[in-house]
Amino acid sequence: MKSGSNNFLDGKDIVIVTLSEWDGPRRIRHHLANELAKEGDRVLFIEGFYTISKFLKKPNLSKFFRFLSRPREISRNLFIVSVIPFLPFGEFSSLVSWINWSAARFFIKRAMKELGFKKCVLFIFAYNADSLIGRMDEQISVYFCNDAFDKLYNRESLRHKVAALEQQLIQKADAVITVSEKLTEERSPFAKSIATVHHGVDYQLFEDVLVSGPAPEDISKIRRPVIGYSGVVRHIIDLDLLQYVAARHPEWSVVVVGPVTESDKRYYDKVEVLKKMANVHFLGPKPSDEIPRYINQFDVCMLPYTLEEVSTYYAAPLKFYEYLAAGKPVVSTVGPKEMDDGIVINAVTRETFLSGVEKALTMTSAELIRKRKEAAKLNSWSERVNSIAEFLSGVNMKMSQEL
Repeated sequence: MKSGSNNFLDGKDIVIVTLSEWDGPRRIRHHLANELAKEGDRVLFIEGFYTISKFLKKPNLSKFFRFLSRPREISRNLFIVSVIPFLPFGEFSSLVSWINWSAARFFIKRAMKELGFKKCVLFIFAYNADSLIGRMDEQISVYFCNDAFDKLYNRESLRHKVAALEQQLIQKADAVITVSEKLTEERSPFAKSIATVHHGVDYQLFEDVLVSGPAPEDISKIRRPVIGYSGVVRHIIDLDLLQYVAARHPEWSVVVVGPVTESDKRYYDKVEVLKKMANVHFLGPKPSDEIPRYINQFDVCMLPYTLEEVSTYYAAPLKFYEYLAAGKPVVSTVGPKEMDDGIVINAVTRETFLSGVEKALTMTSAELIRKRKEAAKLNSWSERVNSIAEFLSGVNMKMSQEL
């Protein structure tokens, strides 16, 4: 997206509403914000990550009162602002979510006024934020759906409440973008316009990092081969599968880079059991610009998702393209299934997963490394933003014709 082009997003003021902290794990909203800012758009990233419940469990006055701060510019064209901590249960209650986002709207609009934002493109990553639509001086509103949020809960009553909140947002938004065909298929009956835009990768970051600097000290001391996973650890990650791989090959090192965010005690207990295995290493969360250095130390990269319902929505997770950008072989339980073994080996049982890792360890030729990197290049965030802009251009034209 270059200056002087006819790209719909060129020169726009962009507001990205999230339930994330900017300094937290890098997700699609962070990458979208970075790419848009890099291409010259002014971007305001909304941190809606802190709740009163979190404060009561683990008080942090700095985070609690961050909403009082002015927008902070963290890089050229990219500004961050926090909103007032949310009341609990807004993820299920229409009334509470309305109260939360009504309060948040004051701080968002205050920041927009200070920065001179007008007629913004509004990207919403929070499924319960439908009350913002039509009240943000937006030119166009976009719900960006990157998860099957209702499927994250076991209780049927909670699933229905989450689905109802999301449906309200889908129906109000001018456009909906999802990251998988299955998410698009299920949401299309309620959407005015909808498109699928898969996850991407900051390819240049991997290129720059991989050619410079030593390996991080903690992973450099771990015995090879390293069978690695990089990302958030929650209930959709199959800990039993990791334990099986580690037990069957004690000469391998199973390495996990990323935070454990699952609150379920039984799952957390499994993490603790894994940590006691001599050849399993949980290295914890790392800064986003350090992740390529860790992935570069993996001999084989894993996508060890559980084969439960929610996992069927993750055909090409964000970390998949990061693995490819490092030129690494990938073994996955969820695909992508249309690619050959030189890029990703698919496995649906723990036995085939194990044999897939064994095979991947032999797939180290320069030709295969080049092939994986080329696949990553075709899925850069720059390409993804161009796809988003093209889709929104059509939506905007349709909206203009309907006036």
